[in-house]
Parts: sequence; structure tokens; C-alpha cells
Amino acid sequence: MPARKGAGLPTTDSVGLLLSRFAEVVRRTEDSYGPHSQARVFVLYEELIALRTVLTADPREERVATRIRELSALIGQAYLSSAGAAPPPRRRVLSADPPLLEFDRELFEERYRSVCDAVLADTIELRDPVEPLRHLTSGISYMFVIDEDERLLVWTRPFELVDLIFGRNRASVDGVPVAHPMLVPDRLLARAAGEIVLIGADRVAMVVANTKSGHFQPPLQSVAVVRETFRRVFGLTEPDIDVFHLFPPASPDERTGR
Repeated sequence: MPARKGAGLPTTDSVGLLLSRFAEVVRRTEDSYGPHSQARVFVLYEELIALRTVLTADPREERVATRIRELSALIGQAYLSSAGAAPPPRRRVLSADPPLLEFDRELFEERYRSVCDAVLADTIELRDPVEPLRHLTSGISYMFVIDEDERLLVWTRPFELVDLIFGRNRASVDGVPVAHPMLVPDRLLARAAGEIVLIGADRVAMVVANTKSGHFQPPLQSVAVVRETFRRVFGLTEPDIDVFHLFPPASPDERTGR
């Protein structure tokens, strides 16, 4: 099992066993669901988070570091192949690079305004590498938005990773599905949005994230914003960050879909 908070360093045998177990799960998943299935992406994502957790305990474990690089490439390819499958966006692009996206106000008021106060009560801004893990659990997925002022906002209700990959169960408040624009209700502006997994014990040591927001549909340029935000807020370097992109690039003259 991956190292968790308070656990000792993984042994050589335990690392080898972990790698072989995931390899077997990946093979079985591909045999059952196909090499391009969402199930395979789910397993690869789980493996990436588990191995990054191990690497925080023993940064010298080169087998784990090598596999992490392989997983980053595999998951990135899988997300890229699914680009363009989203429904027409209900937002417009105010700026393409750097990106600034505005969600449809009329739709927001109609569908989401009624429970915004409850969502905002459980939304926090992440400002440093230590405080977040006092409120959020390492290795667990959360919704995030980077707003127009480059604040990193996170809704503190956790998600099951399988739900994020397959979209089976959307979190809701009083029967209203929670969506990324609810984290920025005043201006409905975002530079990026998606899901984030923080990894570390006493401080954030690594981050796995994506730009999967069907409401904002962040363009490719949002990836750079996410990476820079993680470097600034958590003090991380590039090898400690994974960001997977889903949607195609936005054109400067794109308008809100109707």
C-alpha cells in the first residue's frame, strides 16, 4: 500500500509489490474494458496518486519516479484523445492568453444561485503549503477554481476519484448539483478550474490536477496558469506537479453558447 501520513519509508520489496500489483490491475482493466476506456484512466490516475504519495516518503526511489513519468504521459494522452467531446460551452472567453473565462450569468442565476451561500461556506483559499492539509485530506480529490485575481479556491467537500473520472455521482447541496462557477458567484470569472489532489504529510509536497470543468471548459492556456499557481502557492517545482488538460484551445472571439 502507498505510504500515508505517519507511515515509515516504503521498503524495496513493498515498492516492487506495489508496482507489480498496479501493473496487473492495469492489464486486467485493459482486457475487460479496452485500452482506451475510462476504466483504464481511472486505474492509471489512482496509481499516479499512490506512487506520488510513496515518492514523498522516499524521493530517492527511482523506480517510482520513472513510473510516475510514464503515467503522466499515458494519462495526458488519454485526456487529449477525449478533447472536443464536451457540450457547447455556456461561457465566453474574455481573454485567450492569459485565459479569462466568464460563465453565463442568466444560467447561473437560474440553476445555482439558490445554494451558493452554502457552497461558499465550505470554500477556502489556499495560500501556502502547510495550512491546506489542516482542512483537506492528502490523496483525495476536490474541486478548484483559479479566479481572475489568481486566487486558488477549493471546495472542501471531497470527491471519490471514480466519480470524477466517470461522472457518476455529482455532489449536490439541497438537490442542486455543485458546479465550478459556484466558487466564484460574484463575477463568474475564472482563469482555470478542475479537480485537485494534494499530496503530502505536514505540507503539500506534490499535486495532481486536471482542468476538467464542463462549465468553464478551460482552454489549453489554462494549464500554464495552474502550474504557475501551484509553484507560487506551494513552492513546488515542475517534477512535483501533474496537470492534465481536457478541452481544446479557445479562440479569442469565442462567445457564450446558447
